[in-house]
Amino acid sequence: FWAYRSLTQHINLAALVKKSVDEPAFRQRWQTEREMLEGSTCYDELDELIYTQHSPFRLLKLLCLQSITSGGIKSSKYDAMRRDIVQTYGYEFLFVLSNIEKLGALRSKAFLDTSGSFSIMRKWLSLINEDVDTIEPDDISYVSSGYAPLSVRLIQAACKGWINAEDVLRELPGHLIDVIQVHPPETYADALKRPIPRGLALDDESVIVESNKEKQKPVLLVYFIGGVTYMEVHSLRFLSQLPKFPYRIVCCTTALVNGETMLRDLV
Repeated sequence: FWAYRSLTQHINLAALVKKSVDEPAFRQRWQTEREMLEGSTCYDELDELIYTQHSPFRLLKLLCLQSITSGGIKSSKYDAMRRDIVQTYGYEFLFVLSNIEKLGALRSKAFLDTSGSFSIMRKWLSLINEDVDTIEPDDISYVSSGYAPLSVRLIQAACKGWINAEDVLRELPGHLIDVIQVHPPETYADALKRPIPRGLALDDESVIVESNKEKQKPVLLVYFIGGVTYMEVHSLRFLSQLPKFPYRIVCCTTALVNGETMLRDLV
């Protein structure tokens, strides 16, 4: 009885999900996001969303994605979009745009020192996978039909010991600090002296498990401060279940967020 009831619930949930993903609006939004991630500029699509008074925070999410993936918005287009957004949605969005700019999620190319940060990471970390194996998936890009979340790819790279990772590490914002757990504890100053972090590579190859027995894997605690998306959580779960991945991942975070909820907090 309980097995039948559980199966019925899963079928009903799958039907609801399929109904949502089959909607033209969802497919169009997914396609636009994918094109941005691949490096294309979608200014016409963004203009259309403004002129049709689309949900403002969905629009801003796409605008931020365009800015991050292409190294900023073209200067002339940036000013025009700011003006159109304020005229369409109200003057209060002038302050929202200002807050987003302070975060660095939305910028004009005229004020950027580099234009290739995301493109370098996209190439080096293989963030886009054109050939996802849907029969026997073995890559985290399977979770989103071709895109591998940047944070999860960084975890994979760290588990390999940051081999030949100098280029991509330079593109990451902030400082990357690698503290080794030893006795007595390593100091913060000593950790900063190492030019290239050691990463999470296991020294003992015998620890790397080739079986599906999850309990044999050492635990890797991944903590997101500020929030993590459901896509990242699902990707971490998928990665943890892969037999070739040497760790069992436990994910902790201060919040579960998405692009819209994060931007709403800036109002």
